[in-house]
Amino acid sequence: MDYIVGIDQGSTHTRAAVCGQNGRIFGVGKSFGACHSIHGMQPAMRAIRESVQDALCQANIRPEQIRLVFGGLTGADWPDEYRLLEENLAALHPGAQVKVVNDCMVALRGGTQAPYGAIVIAGSGGNCAVRSPDRQEFIYHYYQEDDLQGGQALGRKMLTAVYRAATGRELATRLTGLALQQLGMASVDEVLRAHVEGRIPVESLRALAPLLLQAAWEGDLVAGQIVQSFAAGLAELVTAALRRFDMTGLALEIVLSGSIFKGCGRLLEAQMAVEIQKAAPRAKLVNARYEPVVGALLCGLEASGIDINDCVRANIEQTSAQLQLVRNSQETG
Repeated sequence: MDYIVGIDQGSTHTRAAVCGQNGRIFGVGKSFGACHSIHGMQPAMRAIRESVQDALCQANIRPEQIRLVFGGLTGADWPDEYRLLEENLAALHPGAQVKVVNDCMVALRGGTQAPYGAIVIAGSGGNCAVRSPDRQEFIYHYYQEDDLQGGQALGRKMLTAVYRAATGRELATRLTGLALQQLGMASVDEVLRAHVEGRIPVESLRALAPLLLQAAWEGDLVAGQIVQSFAAGLAELVTAALRRFDMTGLALEIVLSGSIFKGCGRLLEAQMAVEIQKAAPRAKLVNARYEPVVGALLCGLEASGIDINDCVRANIEQTSAQLQLVRNSQETG
């Protein structure tokens, strides 16, 4: 039997899985996260090699049995980067067909029942993409502005509100105390100086986001306004992408992926749903059903010409559950 390897590589981790043509998943491997354009090509490929080796070892499958390697890789943003990544991936897997897409596309495929739909990613950073029924794709990449870039954007917005409150241009807000406590500082002046001098790392900004979401859920007016604005911005990304392919009238799923959507309450998702359904009334927001690496396998099966029929879906579902690759599938709006 020929096998398919799916890869999901992001900045946090690299994960690989191997399945047969019937959709049954036999092994999963994991390594460190890397992006070729940030960390270098060699570290990125090393993480892929380690995760694939782990998956094949668990599955007791030899490398020469691999028919196709389908990678959803972070940093696949420009056309020349796709070619470069495919060349390097092919060097790791001689004899196998290789296909590379942006990592958000495998996250989308792992989240939808249909092979089309849209995805909003809000984790450490962010992205948004859409795939049409005839498999046309649009990914925002660097067109998505900084103030919609996931946790780091929300962290910056939270500090801006704290500064505005300190100067009397914003209502008093619980965000001030939450920020001081989280950053371990005694005053807003201390926070501001550290921020201006570049002494607040991106990781610390991201850590503020869950506190902002919690404060909004608990009724803080300023926090709520930030979340509402953020939701409107994410919804605008989705609706503009759907209009590009004349998809606003379709019954389709909008997949939510990333740590921000795991925050306190469902306020962000609820407000996004309201805005999106104004333009696309039959759209529904869903949490991704599977981990993105399962989406890479589904994409690989489709790229091999294999029909994702009921039998294949059942095998994917059963083995994903066994290998802890199923996420929360609850519909959100």
